[in-house]
Amino acid sequence: MAADTDHADYVDRLAERHQARLAAALVTLERRIADYVATAPLQDGQLFDLEWAINARPELRRILREEYLTEIDSIIRDYSAVHQQALGMIGQYGSVIDVDASVISQLQSLSFQGFADIGNEYLDVIARQVYESTLTGASFAASVAAVQQAVGGGMARYASQQVHDSLMQFDANINVAVGKASGAKKWKYFGGVKETSRPHCKEHAGKVYTEEEIYKEWEGDFAGKIEGNPFVVRGGYNCNHHWRPVFD
Repeated sequence: MAADTDHADYVDRLAERHQARLAAALVTLERRIADYVATAPLQDGQLFDLEWAINARPELRRILREEYLTEIDSIIRDYSAVHQQALGMIGQYGSVIDVDASVISQLQSLSFQGFADIGNEYLDVIARQVYESTLTGASFAASVAAVQQAVGGGMARYASQQVHDSLMQFDANINVAVGKASGAKKWKYFGGVKETSRPHCKEHAGKVYTEEEIYKEWEGDFAGKIEGNPFVVRGGYNCNHHWRPVFD
């Protein structure tokens, strides 16, 4: 099997493992927040203590950090192995000049910050729901259901996509940075084509382009497109395709 195909399979499998790990962490997060809400003072089965609700935010933040951000930190540490895998793949096609270690660290930090932003957004959502449930005298069951909807619904969907796209974009940055440092002038768009692959990816998969041709081909709109550098955003949201350098 070709080195680039092996690399695509490796990154795809890692993305699936990361999504499974995140899903498990969010289940635990949801349970722990529900357990914490269960400590709220109740009156006839309803939340009523606004002081408790206001002071709940620091504890919610702590739970979010322990169950969500700790797992995200562990996931992003795996990116170092992706860097080494990419070097080995590109090295099958030509001489490789690696990027500085500080570049890897900075890319990991930027990825982590994206997940931290999601966490802060949903911390606000959860804290507001706890306060509003208390203000309106919602039942304990209704309060827990609102938290479950926030964590198991919106946050889970958003973070699951992010955990996939973050890994793919990290890999894209490494492939392109190493390729340019190594003198590449052409690039192959590679990765498996599935039934669910977008027409844009099906059209370009397996083809080789210059940088100028890539920017031209990526002009305009297509399904799932993300605005940004086509070397990084590739086929858009949830895309499993990659660029690799081609050496003449």
